[in-house]
Amino acid sequence: MKKIIILLILFLQFSTYSQEDFEGILKFKIKIQDKTGQMTDEQTDMYVGNLQTYYLKGKKYKSEMNGMLKMMTYHEGKDTLFTKMNGVNTLMYSLSDESEEKVISYEFKKTDKVVLGYKCELLEVKTNKGFHQYYFNKDLKNSPTAYENHKMGLWDFFTEKTGGALSIIQISDVEDFKSSIELISVDRKKLDDSTFVKPNLPIVKMPE
Repeated sequence: MKKIIILLILFLQFSTYSQEDFEGILKFKIKIQDKTGQMTDEQTDMYVGNLQTYYLKGKKYKSEMNGMLKMMTYHEGKDTLFTKMNGVNTLMYSLSDESEEKVISYEFKKTDKVVLGYKCELLEVKTNKGFHQYYFNKDLKNSPTAYENHKMGLWDFFTEKTGGALSIIQISDVEDFKSSIELISVDRKKLDDSTFVKPNLPIVKMPE
């Protein structure tokens, strides 16, 4: 169950001051449907939450969820994602440079969607696990190489194909879950590196 929740968060993933790389805080409203039968929609809302906050700076990021699990993830810009859950006195790690999901095909489409003043383009992706719709605007972006090795959640593919653009809306339907996210707040600001330092706790491997 814990691994499924992590995958959910990574797909929820994921600017104007022209074309500067984004640094600051992004907030998303989220909706998740667990397809494994382990959690009802109500349980998912309760435990995982309906709001996700991202802190981004270069290759580093931190994510916070507002559910009862108070899940926090830390990526220090290398190849490992660390996860902390409420009531668990360990950090669980998974490798962000690995993914079982493989892209089969993709297509760019025009769209009339506008979110927070950003007129969206759409990248539709079919994979061996399902499909994704990735709405983006190149004014909200990071460096195209920032996540080039971040295969988990297909971050490497999305940012490569969009020139580093971050997701504004993302809709996913894969084997284990359906999810939708939408950007509701953009706060461009300088973040101290201490924001991304993981807690000093014992580290264990994320359960399969």
